[in-house]
Amino acid sequence: MEETIELRDLLNIIWKGKTVIVICTIACMLLAGIVSWFILAEKYESRAVVQVASGVQDTGIMANHVATEFTPTIYAQRIQNKPIMQQALQDAGKKIKYDEKNLTATVDADPDHTKNLVELRFTSSSPIEAQQQLQILMDATKQKMNESVQTTLQELEITYKTEANALSNEIDSIIEQYNKTIRENNLPEILILQTILNTEMIINISEKNTAALTNVNGKLQNELLQMQAQIQTKSEEYRKTLANYQSVKTGLDSFKPDPFIRVIAEPTLAEEPSTPNKMLNLAIGLVFGLMFGLGTVFFRYYWKNSSVVK
Repeated sequence: MEETIELRDLLNIIWKGKTVIVICTIACMLLAGIVSWFILAEKYESRAVVQVASGVQDTGIMANHVATEFTPTIYAQRIQNKPIMQQALQDAGKKIKYDEKNLTATVDADPDHTKNLVELRFTSSSPIEAQQQLQILMDATKQKMNESVQTTLQELEITYKTEANALSNEIDSIIEQYNKTIRENNLPEILILQTILNTEMIINISEKNTAALTNVNGKLQNELLQMQAQIQTKSEEYRKTLANYQSVKTGLDSFKPDPFIRVIAEPTLAEEPSTPNKMLNLAIGLVFGLMFGLGTVFFRYYWKNSSVVK
């Protein structure tokens, strides 16, 4: 026959074991209090909000390189880079070990680039330290992103300069060959100037030059036309490359990360510790103590009243 326990019996069991329940509850709450007030170290949290958007300013030829670096995701990754942030704290005179677990970076990006926010939370042993260290990390991150873009632009500047020099040498070589052809065939030297200026000129030429021009065959004419076309094409490439070089050089000299990284909310100064949550720990101790006490009471009742099978 299956034995059942009514609600009245359950309440009676709990009432008889109230002393055990109270003792377990007080013990668990006392333990939670001791751990919260005397064992767990207090941590203070400083918060800040940063906007990272590369589309706030037209940077011309540098736009792609700036857009690649100045994104919320890149910012969050850089500020959580342990070696760089550790060095930044040391340079600022903070003789502490950087722990990436103390920093939380939450990215809130959108396709229209109207938000692109990064919410930062940093915990430390004191409210002032948390605020100061978060500011140091933010400054170091901005500087690192700035250095990254500058390094890219410096490499780009060297590339354009090298290309411009190479094109200049090619143009010199073609012009030299063109001039040599003009002289070897006794053609009017004015053709040299005409080629350089890329214009048609009406001139008076001598009978000797006229005779030389009448002897120009199709092969020589095609050769001269090809060299003229090469000079014009290479000259146009040179002008574009030189313009890009000057644009990058000017942008490199005046580049600043400030327009792309805006501090929406400065690091806060915490008024009370964020951890441990003492009241929450006490509540957890209360619940755990009640559960442990009830479990002990019902186990004792079962143990005493269980029938022995003979």
